[in-house]
Amino acid sequence: MSGPGDGMSRRTFLDKTAKTGLVVYSLGSWSPISAAPMPGARPSPAVAKTGPVRYIDKSKCIGCGSCLPLCPMEAITLANEKSAIDPNECAECGTCWRARVCPVDAITPVQLEWPRLLREMFSNPLVVKKSTGVIGRGTEETKANDATNRYKRGQIGVIVEPGRPVLGARFHDVEKILKKFRSRGYEVVSQNPVADLIADQKTGALNPEILNEKIISCVIEFVVPDTSAHDVMTLVRELSVEVESVFSVSIALRADEQGKSRFEELFGPDVYHLPNGKVNLGAAENVAKGGA
Repeated sequence: MSGPGDGMSRRTFLDKTAKTGLVVYSLGSWSPISAAPMPGARPSPAVAKTGPVRYIDKSKCIGCGSCLPLCPMEAITLANEKSAIDPNECAECGTCWRARVCPVDAITPVQLEWPRLLREMFSNPLVVKKSTGVIGRGTEETKANDATNRYKRGQIGVIVEPGRPVLGARFHDVEKILKKFRSRGYEVVSQNPVADLIADQKTGALNPEILNEKIISCVIEFVVPDTSAHDVMTLVRELSVEVESVFSVSIALRADEQGKSRFEELFGPDVYHLPNGKVNLGAAENVAKGGA
């Protein structure tokens, strides 16, 4: 099995491997990513008033290439001794700017306008989602279910996250997921930031003008009865063919009165079950070393 060690980028590697994964999240604490600059970094430059896209000022750029490895979407390229941001591939996450590695402050952020600003809202971990008031992913998600009680015994919390790790996603992929679940009668939970973007509640369709906007990832939450476990697996298999990017599916269940999980009873032993703890996925190098 080839991997990043063979000269293939992580994004290319993951694009050639499995597109879906089903995991179980345990409940745990969550804290926003710190906005502190890297040691020795320059002070943050001022933000321009408005503009269509984030860009690199070619009159300042010295072609050092320090910004290239920072872009999670590989949207920054270096040619003719000048760096440039591909506006189509940029998710407006702000990583290149927040890192403050540019020695001449050539990376120029702007106050974005609709619908471009959706990229920043869903990709920048320091942005508060206006519809939910939650920073970063915009939702308290399953990890806070002991407090929110979003799903109860007899229900399944389902999280579908397109775009992560590494590849990113467009809102047309988000729409495919929404439509697929809506066709079975399942609605996205109202506390999820995607809920306010739905233009047609009957079908799950989004506003056409946002469909090509690119984001690093997007958490989409559903609550379904536990009798729908087989149906959820069917939806996942269908989406694995239809969605153009990677996506993960997380299942969350409340323990029964004896403290036991019904996961294997509902989904069977063939579904990947993570240990009871906080687990982060996405290290393609480890996947490659352990792969068949």
